[in-house]
Amino acid sequence: MIGFPSNVLVVADYPKPRFDEEVRVRIDFVLSCGDVDPPILEEIYLRFHKPIFAVKGNHDSTRPFPDFVTDVHLRFIQHRNWLIGGLGGVPAYKHSGAYEWDDLGATALLDKLPYVDIFICHAPVLGLTDKDDAAHQGSEAIRRYIESRQPKFVYHGHVHAKMGAMVGETAVVSVYGAEVVQLNYTS
Repeated sequence: MIGFPSNVLVVADYPKPRFDEEVRVRIDFVLSCGDVDPPILEEIYLRFHKPIFAVKGNHDSTRPFPDFVTDVHLRFIQHRNWLIGGLGGVPAYKHSGAYEWDDLGATALLDKLPYVDIFICHAPVLGLTDKDDAAHQGSEAIRRYIESRQPKFVYHGHVHAKMGAMVGETAVVSVYGAEVVQLNYTS
């Protein structure tokens, strides 16, 4: 299956109290990579009226997402011919957060997740888009998933930086705030 060309709003660790980004293109769907407050997600939904696919970040509430958000944590959906899946949370670093997990255990969980075109997560990728401090360490489980499944795109938050890397044929992008990306199956 080949995903339709799409303009996608990607948000993560959104730092502002209101969503006031200038978006000058038609948005086809939204990806939320965690630590985005529900009122921000609601503003995005009311502004664009497009599906939002999301995972939780380590600072997110344990309450379920609002009804207008589809949680893709350890599951996948198809939208505009794109397969979208993800993993919420981060590798444990303080052992007290609702969305912290054991990286070895996450490997076993991700082994059950099939190929997706777009993989969203909150945690960075070990050795690529992470930081040296314990709080922003990367996930080896996510890196293994990327190396074995080779999704087209991976978007994550958590490190409060915009950066990217390639893992084989997979583009890995760290998002901070909001950005619009144009996805083509061949891009």
